[in-house]
Amino acid sequence: MATIEYSLFRVKMVRPHQSSFLHDDLPPRDIFLRAILEKPSGELRKGVEWHIGNIQQFSEYTGYFAAGRTTLSTFEKFDPLSGDFIEEELEESPYTHCVFDARIGFIGIAKKPNLSQTTKGIANRIEQLLSLAKVVQNNNILVEIRPIPDPDGFLSSLDSAFRVFSFSATFRGPNPFDADEHFQKPLSVYLSAAEGQKGKTTISGEDLNRTVLREVTRSTAATGNEASARILKARRQKPMTINLRGDPIKRKYDEEEHRPEVVLLDLSNQYSRVRRREDS
Repeated sequence: MATIEYSLFRVKMVRPHQSSFLHDDLPPRDIFLRAILEKPSGELRKGVEWHIGNIQQFSEYTGYFAAGRTTLSTFEKFDPLSGDFIEEELEESPYTHCVFDARIGFIGIAKKPNLSQTTKGIANRIEQLLSLAKVVQNNNILVEIRPIPDPDGFLSSLDSAFRVFSFSATFRGPNPFDADEHFQKPLSVYLSAAEGQKGKTTISGEDLNRTVLREVTRSTAATGNEASARILKARRQKPMTINLRGDPIKRKYDEEEHRPEVVLLDLSNQYSRVRRREDS
């Protein structure tokens, strides 16, 4: 049975710390949506044009689009009319499926080896395309598309550890509405004020509070950032480092029954599972 595999990514539209009076007063969700609706295209590599098209909206801020590239390929063929072998240039435009929720700020991207060996590679091209949109350039927005990893294994290791000595997490510019109050939100504001793009901080102690660490871990994963911890699994074992990073959450669907609306609902549930707050 043929399947379509989607990966889950976080999309951020990060404003500069000091905006020009010429900039629009638009929230990130509107910038994200308008950037898609512009159907940006661009030559992202010599001789290769990438495009966004086939847009369908399911609601005000959710929908589907196709992303792909156009290249010219030369084919050798025999022309029966002339009796000669000839070369003919044909245009190829492979594309893949994408679903999005601009209100939350995530995108699901279907795997397509003809476009890139990894879905992260396609995400990088979509990031470049959205950066070309007029609404993004006019407002000097930094577009970031980062994988959302599954935090369950990391959280399980934190919970079962005898002690947690240190915890580190990365952070980026402000944007996600659901960043945690302990870590991601205040530090992202600090990063923006310092005109930085990425930061990392570490806390340490005899045995760190797991409830706080769980909340920060979920926020870190949901905002497309990375985390690590130094733990002691058992009393007589040596300390070890565990990491939250790598591949995005993946979901497979039957190709013959592929319905983008259903995919979006499922990926929304996956996102909610990642971001579930510890007090809910």
